[in-house]
Amino acid sequence: MAKTNEITEAKIRQAIWMIKAKKTKKSVCEHLGIAYNTKRLDAIIQEFHDKQAREAELKKKARTKKFTPGEKQVIADAYLSGETQSAIARQYYISPQRVKNILMEMNVPIRARGKGKAAKVDHVVQDLEVRFNAGDKVFLAGENAFAEVREVYDEEWLEKHENGYQKYVETYAFKPDRRGMHGHYHEPTEGIHYEIYWMLEGEALPTRKLRPFLHQREKISKVIEETGRESYLVYKRDDQGGYRVVTRDKLFPVKAS
Repeated sequence: MAKTNEITEAKIRQAIWMIKAKKTKKSVCEHLGIAYNTKRLDAIIQEFHDKQAREAELKKKARTKKFTPGEKQVIADAYLSGETQSAIARQYYISPQRVKNILMEMNVPIRARGKGKAAKVDHVVQDLEVRFNAGDKVFLAGENAFAEVREVYDEEWLEKHENGYQKYVETYAFKPDRRGMHGHYHEPTEGIHYEIYWMLEGEALPTRKLRPFLHQREKISKVIEETGRESYLVYKRDDQGGYRVVTRDKLFPVKAS
């Protein structure tokens, strides 16, 4: 049998309708999933009405409530942590629109409702001097998704990766036949017979292929040159997941300022 706190509001509303429709109290108890007990049924209905009255009174008071800067901060941080406007509205007995107004006042991006839609950020004034660190949670407005910073691409990254050396690694031995060929190849070929890696001092295993690394370094350097700011490697935390390299202006902090 269902406990009182396990009975949903929808079921209680249906039970009230059944009573008004002259259904038997036994059938109403069966609908609620409780043993036939008229006193308990009456108590459940009365408790529901009392709760509705309390909430109506709280909503009435909340209409004229002025939120303190601290309360607005809590609302903004809750939303930036993933809470919905509706859930926050229920907590404070206010409308979702009022929650949205507070979020916009607090310079918070407004998440889009549908997948694949961009968040609303026209009202947001970003402090681009605020930098993120590896492990920070951020919001990708263009993809309407939360993400985690995995690596920071800045001048320090360029300097660190500038000092290294190339390492040749044979992957498939070149064995020429009498014509001096191995299959269709006249000589060892990069990507088939060997790879060249860019190694940093102290690294034991090669993980950074030279050509992609040089391309990556060039792109990072170009972003810094054109924008004067760092870019970030982030991992998107949604159904699709995956890594993205994004510029600073496309990321928003997951904490209201």
